[in-house]
Amino acid sequence: MPLLLEADESEEVLRTYLYEGELYRLIAEREEVGVVLLMPGEDGLEVEIKNIALSQAYRGRGLGRAAIEAIAEHAREAGARRLVVGTADSSAGTIAFYRRVGFRDAGRTEGFFDAYPEPVIEDGVVAHDMVRFEMHLDGLVGSPEPFRVDSPRRSDDGEPPRGTPTSAW
Repeated sequence: MPLLLEADESEEVLRTYLYEGELYRLIAEREEVGVVLLMPGEDGLEVEIKNIALSQAYRGRGLGRAAIEAIAEHAREAGARRLVVGTADSSAGTIAFYRRVGFRDAGRTEGFFDAYPEPVIEDGVVAHDMVRFEMHLDGLVGSPEPFRVDSPRRSDDGEPPRGTPTSAW
């Protein structure tokens, strides 16, 4: 859970969606470097990156891009046509990252972060809106090796989150 809280600062909010998706380990060079929580869309053609975080020690080494490419490939192989993600309007670096790795602007959800129990503040800026992005998966070609999305991560009590498959997606 601590790593997931780097991507969503509210444990209360995180717990509302943690068991609705599939939690996976992000593996590079045989090391767990992060986690991602994926949620299938209602139409079966969309996968949402609900939460993604890399360990601090692995940031700035190109693994974020590699993670997105591997996640996109897994989603495409599962039949998804779109990969979607959202972030706070105060997350300038994250917004730039998603655009650099191939996501396109897909709107915003006004007041999304106003409902959080505590204000979300990044670099002195209070978040209010969720900025949404999408990536069309048609025509993607393979993910970089040896990066992969591995089997679901175990929760703090050692059990996979409810509703989580026991094999890699």
